[in-house]
Amino acid sequence: MATTMEKVALGGLIGITYLGGFSRFTHGQYTPAFHRYQVDRAPDDESTRLIPIMDVTLATMLVFPRTRTVAALLGTFFQGIGLVMRIASRKPMIPDILLASITGFVAWSSYKLNPHFW
Repeated sequence: MATTMEKVALGGLIGITYLGGFSRFTHGQYTPAFHRYQVDRAPDDESTRLIPIMDVTLATMLVFPRTRTVAALLGTFFQGIGLVMRIASRKPMIPDILLASITGFVAWSSYKLNPHFW
């Protein structure tokens, strides 16, 4: 059984991932502050066309227990890449560290609940 902290982390991660996809799909029309955060990490141009598709796919995979661990591991991987890029560009990275930590925690807790995810 998942603890309250695990449930809150999972719910928050699902929400922020869906929000990221929605914000990219609408180019920040309804979420200007969040979109500015996203554009600071990856410009909103043709090179980032797949990001919202990946966000929505990963968020949907996080909803289902059978695919949750894989989705959280992929999310941790992508957040880790983003974190390395932020470090290399010497930009502030506190939100990135928090998001990578939450994603890693969700991966660990979902694996703990379902070690046979493959």
